[in-house]
Amino acid sequence: MSSLCLRGQSGQAAVEAAIVLPLFVFLILGILQLGLMHQARLLTKYAAYKAVRAGSLNSAKVEEMEKAALAVLLPLLSVPTDGVENRAYIPPVGSAAEFQNKWREMSGNRVPGTSLKHAEVTICGPTRSDVGGSGPELDFDDPRNTAPTGWRDSHRTKLRVQVTFNYRMIIPFADWVIYQSARSRELPMVMRMRGKEPPPEDPHLDRNESHYERAAAQRIYIAPIRATYTMRMQSNFFLNRAALPGSNACVFPFSY
Repeated sequence: MSSLCLRGQSGQAAVEAAIVLPLFVFLILGILQLGLMHQARLLTKYAAYKAVRAGSLNSAKVEEMEKAALAVLLPLLSVPTDGVENRAYIPPVGSAAEFQNKWREMSGNRVPGTSLKHAEVTICGPTRSDVGGSGPELDFDDPRNTAPTGWRDSHRTKLRVQVTFNYRMIIPFADWVIYQSARSRELPMVMRMRGKEPPPEDPHLDRNESHYERAAAQRIYIAPIRATYTMRMQSNFFLNRAALPGSNACVFPFSY
């Protein structure tokens, strides 16, 4: 009778371990991944400042702003492990030589295996309608532009940008669970690693979301982290060379 009880208790312990172990593993790995994401969030806020500063000095050129943001985010950018795109690690940046080597590797500003940029800058304002019919060039220190009668018009020479850091999560298992949870998807029982992968194409998703879904179908899980910043221009807008957007396409739109 006692041997039957021992076998029953052993079986119960095995079932409990099978249920608790995945949750415990996710707790440990999830803490690591969320800690890295918090660091990425802080760096993204600083990258937004550096990007808008570069834009204010370089006539709001998006290319210059993305270079400035990329330089800030470089310590958290990952590369494929042994050329396998769905496995990645973060090379350290502890010296000038390591920074230069990683900068050369990341200068294309593309997340490996995807069509997404590591650092993407969107100009929230001013838009072409905000600037109005000011010709091919807008003088940043012309009193008529910097001190107009209307409050909204005073933002004509203030550059407002949004930086999106397409942060690739690299902690196994935690990356998949966090990605699915962030999109309010039902997780498989006991958070099994191999569930039904999201379809690469979904007509109900917008353009940006479909890029994340296609990456997830290859087990490359990316979390977009965004930050915004505003700074008054310190150089002129050249509207015929670095055109301003026709409308505000930022997720955080700086509503008046």
